[in-house]
Amino acid sequence: MLRGAAVVAAIMFVSGCTPPAPGPDDWTLEPISFQNSFVGSGPEATPAGPPTDLTYGMHVLSSDGAGGFWTASSGSWLHVGADGETLARFDTEPSGPLSKIGAMAPLSPTELVVVQGDRVHVMPMLSVFDTTTMTLRDLPGDAVGDEGDLDYGDFEFGDVAVHDGDAIVVRYQPRPPDDYLDFEVVRIDLDSGARTLLHSGPVELDDAPGARPGVPPIGIDIDDAGRMYLATPTARIVLTADGTELSREPQVADHPLVAVAPDGTALWWGGEPEQSDAQGVIVGGSSEAREAIEPRMHCAATPSGEALRRTDALRLGDAGGQHPLPFLCGANAAAWTDGSWVVATGGEGDGVLVRVTPPTGS
Repeated sequence: MLRGAAVVAAIMFVSGCTPPAPGPDDWTLEPISFQNSFVGSGPEATPAGPPTDLTYGMHVLSSDGAGGFWTASSGSWLHVGADGETLARFDTEPSGPLSKIGAMAPLSPTELVVVQGDRVHVMPMLSVFDTTTMTLRDLPGDAVGDEGDLDYGDFEFGDVAVHDGDAIVVRYQPRPPDDYLDFEVVRIDLDSGARTLLHSGPVELDDAPGARPGVPPIGIDIDDAGRMYLATPTARIVLTADGTELSREPQVADHPLVAVAPDGTALWWGGEPEQSDAQGVIVGGSSEAREAIEPRMHCAATPSGEALRRTDALRLGDAGGQHPLPFLCGANAAAWTDGSWVVATGGEGDGVLVRVTPPTGS
């Protein structure tokens, strides 16, 4: 939902001209400001300096279950509440487990399910992070070989979502001797660690070359009905709660993403930009943040010399089908929270968190 008349009144572009307020058919893209520095720690910490809306690229993002969101990137953590207040901002020890978080999802307003590990520095592990006590509860792992010689246990985890108190996790498994990997969608009980396989499919060696040296990324999200949305390098897939495939749309993506609203309306990233009549309007934000967003406003027309770190195009999926959107290609991460999507774009020096709000007339 739009943040009131103040947001609309704050519209400005980098050029300095002030365009008309966004219309009912326009998407609005609002840079999110936050407090990046604090004095002290814990509940007694106080903000230091002005807020900012331009920072490093953030690559892990999740709703907080209470209208706000969390981000994490290489041990730098940020928590912004539903009212826009910065509730937490801290850095973790480089060697600590909270510096190796690859994905997260809200279990409750004070707990996140987090995926640790990259097989190079930390073995894969699923944990529950209590954000009030700053403690991790690690779940039991899946032992290697307990189902035969070709059982690799928790070889590697990908993305994670939560539904009805269980974690829904993307897990990778080798396929020796000739094939590369399978991806699995696994339901994991967050008390016992018990696993239930819901869905699986192949991953090919030449999938998502732009994401190397890591495994080809697969994004997952879930709507209120329990339907699962999978963004893979080769397809956009929707599954029922028991893993039955409902739909599959082909794509070619290096960094596929999906972020789903409670009713199943989804933002998908993947493939080449397409022409679209949809329009996005930047509202508010500093001139630096707007300048960082601007190259992603018309992705199909972006000159080849203006290379973006990531280029996978954005589209909307709803009951009416798939609809290309011309803006915000190449996102790092995204999540639905409090009536809009929060999208992380950019990298060091041009990273922006953008609140993406659908047209009020839709």
